[in-house]
Amino acid sequence: MKKLILPAALSAAMLLSLAGCAKTAAETPKTMADGTYTAEMDDASAEAAYGWRDRLVVEYKDGALVSAVFDSYDADGNKKSETTPDTYPMDPAPSAWMPELNDQLLKSGGSGEIDGVTGATLATNNAKAMMKAILDSGVAGETVVVSEPTAG
Repeated sequence: MKKLILPAALSAAMLLSLAGCAKTAAETPKTMADGTYTAEMDDASAEAAYGWRDRLVVEYKDGALVSAVFDSYDADGNKKSETTPDTYPMDPAPSAWMPELNDQLLKSGGSGEIDGVTGATLATNNAKAMMKAILDSGVAGETVVVSEPTAG
C-alpha cells in the first residue's frame, strides 16, 4: 500500500505544478469609442524632466487605434522632437527615437505593450503609463493627467 501512495502523491504534485504552466485565456482588449484621447504627465514629472512635459495623443476609429503621437513640450510649446543637438544634446536625438516609439505604440494596437527605445527609458515608461491611463479612464476630447510611473 505504501508503494502506491508515494507514486500517486508524486504524480499529483507534478500535475498541480504543470497546471500552473497552462496558458490562461487572453484578455479581450477594451474597445475604445471613436475619438481623440490625450494623456500627459503631471507637473512633478515635467519638473523632473527639466520643464519638458510628455504628452500622448491617440486616435481611435471604428474601435481600432489609427494614430499615436508621443512628444514632449516645454513651457513655450516647443516640441522636443524638433530640437537640434545644439538646443537639446541627447544621443540618440529625440527626432530619431520618437518616431520609433510612436510606431511601437501604433503597432501595439492600443495595448501599450511595447519594447521601448534604447536610450529613452523614461520616455518609454511614460508612454506606457499614459497609454494605460487612456485605456483605464480616458474620455475622448479630455486630457488624463498621469503621475510619474515607477521605473521598470
